[in-house]
Amino acid sequence: MKSIYHFFFIFIALFGFSSCSKNNNNVAPIANNVTKSTIQYKSVNGVEANLLSLDIYHFGQTSTKKPVVIYVHGGGFALGDKVNNMTNKQNLFSSLDYILVSINYRLSPEIYSTDPDRVMYPTHHNDVADAVMWVYDNIGNYGGNNQNIALLGHSAGAQLVALIGTSNLFLPTRGINLNLIKGVACIDTEGYDVVARGNENNQIYLNAFGQANTFWFEASPINNLFSGTHYPKFFIAKRGSNTRIGYSNAFISKLQSVGVLVRDVTANQYDHEGINDAIGANGETIVTEPLKSFFSECFQ
Repeated sequence: MKSIYHFFFIFIALFGFSSCSKNNNNVAPIANNVTKSTIQYKSVNGVEANLLSLDIYHFGQTSTKKPVVIYVHGGGFALGDKVNNMTNKQNLFSSLDYILVSINYRLSPEIYSTDPDRVMYPTHHNDVADAVMWVYDNIGNYGGNNQNIALLGHSAGAQLVALIGTSNLFLPTRGINLNLIKGVACIDTEGYDVVARGNENNQIYLNAFGQANTFWFEASPINNLFSGTHYPKFFIAKRGSNTRIGYSNAFISKLQSVGVLVRDVTANQYDHEGINDAIGANGETIVTEPLKSFFSECFQ
């Protein structure tokens, strides 16, 4: 089993991972009057600055503050970078007159580990929450509207934004009520129920959430939904086997049961990486058009 996941991580490293400049507060011009600014949203002793940084694709100061989409990359909680697969997304959101922010976070070991001191839950989620808090507090300086923020994540990133958008342990403890986030878009994750993934001996989840089930329940978005709480709107893009799609459908049903507006698409035309690459691709309609409509609904 370990060799299978070793191959998984090597595959991502070869085909889905690229490095980013370690310099902070960099500013670079991008096409279509867009500027990319790279900043470090917090500092932790001994942690590489890039892992605690974010990229802002913005238009500078404008007369009207623009909506903001915060993107969280995937990679099994162990690999990936904020610069990966961004061209189509940047083009899409700049065409919609949105500011796009892509964030990094600390990563678990690339190979399944039982080291109790490894990076694991809740470190990834705390980093993402701190990045969102930085955006909320500072995006006005880049022409963004902190009252119009939505989250977008793929794979592990989708698990991260799903939990950040439902749990009271992250944004609310930083002074940001869940209902201040206008929407959460989750692209192809099986991480809505960490208890189930742990009980299946899923080594990606054991690596990221621990071998004991101490935190599995609270780390499961599906277990953080309660009547009477105001949650963001949700968009769920699902694909794969009936079992994998079933994970998404169970989460959708739970969201709807507590009154959350949910939009969803099934995109079996794509594999796991392809559904992420599809976002913003020229002429792509299966995921891109419903996602555009969802964000428009969130930001109206």
